Amino acid sequence: MSITLGPVGSLQHLTTRRAADAAVPATLANLANTVDERRYVCPDALSRRLDQLLDDTTDIRLLLLSGGGGSGKSAALREAARRGERGGYHVVALDGRQMTAAGARLTDILGDLPAGGLLIIIDELGHLGARAQALGRVLASLPGETRVVAAAPTHPEGWVPADLAPLVATLRMPALDAGQSDELLRRHGVTEAAARTVVTEWACGLPLALVLGAAAWVEHGAAAIEPGGAVLAATAGDLVGQVSGLALDQLDSELLEVAAVAGWVDEAMLADVLPERDGQASLALLSSYSFVERSGAGLTLHPLVAHAVAERVRHDGMQVPGLVLRIASHLRDRARAGDTRALHQLAGLSEDPRLRAGMAPAPTATLYGDDVRPGEADEIGSWLPEGLAAAVRPWVDPPTPETWRPPAQVVRHTDGRLLAIALALPLSDAVSLVRTEDPRAELVAPLIDYAERHGISDRAVVSPFQLLAPGAAEEDPNVVPLRNGNALRRCRVPNPRYDLVNEFGWTDGDRTIMTDCGYVEVPELRRLVGGEEVRSWVADVGPCGLVGLLFRSVAAEHGIDLPEPRTQGELVLAALDDFHDDAALATLPCAPLGHETEHAADRVRTWVRRTILAALHDQPDLAALIEQRYLEPAATHDQVMRSTFLSRATYFRRIRTAREVVATTADRVSAPV
Repeated sequence: MSITLGPVGSLQHLTTRRAADAAVPATLANLANTVDERRYVCPDALSRRLDQLLDDTTDIRLLLLSGGGGSGKSAALREAARRGERGGYHVVALDGRQMTAAGARLTDILGDLPAGGLLIIIDELGHLGARAQALGRVLASLPGETRVVAAAPTHPEGWVPADLAPLVATLRMPALDAGQSDELLRRHGVTEAAARTVVTEWACGLPLALVLGAAAWVEHGAAAIEPGGAVLAATAGDLVGQVSGLALDQLDSELLEVAAVAGWVDEAMLADVLPERDGQASLALLSSYSFVERSGAGLTLHPLVAHAVAERVRHDGMQVPGLVLRIASHLRDRARAGDTRALHQLAGLSEDPRLRAGMAPAPTATLYGDDVRPGEADEIGSWLPEGLAAAVRPWVDPPTPETWRPPAQVVRHTDGRLLAIALALPLSDAVSLVRTEDPRAELVAPLIDYAERHGISDRAVVSPFQLLAPGAAEEDPNVVPLRNGNALRRCRVPNPRYDLVNEFGWTDGDRTIMTDCGYVEVPELRRLVGGEEVRSWVADVGPCGLVGLLFRSVAAEHGIDLPEPRTQGELVLAALDDFHDDAALATLPCAPLGHETEHAADRVRTWVRRTILAALHDQPDLAALIEQRYLEPAATHDQVMRSTFLSRATYFRRIRTAREVVATTADRVSAPV
């Protein structure tokens, strides 16, 4: 059966056509279908799923495709229809938008179908709303040889009847890798290799962006296709319009600005960065945009859309520095509490290439973090000098149930290849290995001894090894920051100050990165392990820790010179003394930047109240005394003494005790700022 293509890549309901062996007249529709097929590049994962669906020997009958706007869902449906047609299926194509507009009954639409094998293609399923449930029931009544492919940004919950669950396969549309992107651009007429490289990097694997980039090259020529150039910026605006149905100036620019700069947002961030708005409602509005992807409990923009939004915002003269400082303040607080995602986002706000290279990977469609898998120890050992393989193997071999431990973190290509591995653990964990004579202690014992001799055990991280596969850094520079970030995520030190790292199997490029990031080799730790030389490096990022280093870097880039670090105890006592002075509170290092003075002061007051509650929850008399003296406006020592009937000596002894407990608690839970 032949297929009719609808407008803008959508599919329309097909009626029964003449037999496939009959002569088909040459029409514009036939030509369009031929051109579409010639230009299409099918992702490997999709190709496997379609082959599985159309294979008579499998149980799969329904393939559900999902993905954001521009990810290639409609093109994938057209490819499915072509494959089904070649396989002898009767292809019936439905568009949820048109079905909703027409208001037709689903039983009427699917009630008069040809006999034999059916392939039903359903685009924009989400537009059916509650009718999707009815569609699922109708599909369940169709003959057993029927095949179904349905696409939607997110499929309605439970639209497929439970009794069809064993017949369902799902696929989130994958981004195209560099090779596939290059091939797609070739098929769209981009003949210059340099132009294909620029458009591939700009498009980040989004099929629609590649098509628009190719069109820009055809229209404007190679000279206009430059990274960050006006043509690609304008094309990115066109992309936003196509995937959202709206121009940028019709969208909520304030929300998009936050999402574009931060990279990832959730309700807490929106409520904090935009305090005058409702965080829950803002997140719901942002999630309704088709170019927004859900990531865990939050949302991200497609990298290309984020770039377009950021450029548009800067062009319109919005106060980007103030926004960056507000976001950085929020991320600082989260990172100090142990949120490693926030730490990487904070690094991404910095313009310092050294910090970004070590901690902030750019968006990538081909790399991801993963656990090391059983059986990969030999491959990792092949990256090392021969004598060191035995020392590394205990770290990467699968642990026994009695010695369970978190697996080492690797960076893996989407084709399954290992590109990097790293391990980081708290100094206390490394010490326990030495005490139990664990075979892994051979690599970390000298580092522990050095840390103890130099008194740097506070917030110290030990990295037994950081390795790259041969040629991995040249293949994709994102390997290094991804590797470092994955290792730090598992080390359980929220705001590390010291990092002690073993060196073996490194290149000159690795050493340059370490030096740029502030690491210094310790000559006294050069030693032989397994007959091979092992060196060690140490970094001290300062009393504020890694979080403080990143935050201060971002602040300095926007003209804010923060005062010398002060301990949390010193800060909470200073805030108590000036509790009702907005200007004084807003200038403390713990205050958020970029906000109005009143809001910044209120945030500090909230922190002070929480600290008092945590410190004095079991001493209500002291808590009440602190509250009466410092939290009540215009209170004096004499007033509180009279109201509590305490002698001067008792009163000041209790006040001093309460202040010491509060300061000690603040110091115990966090590093200086």
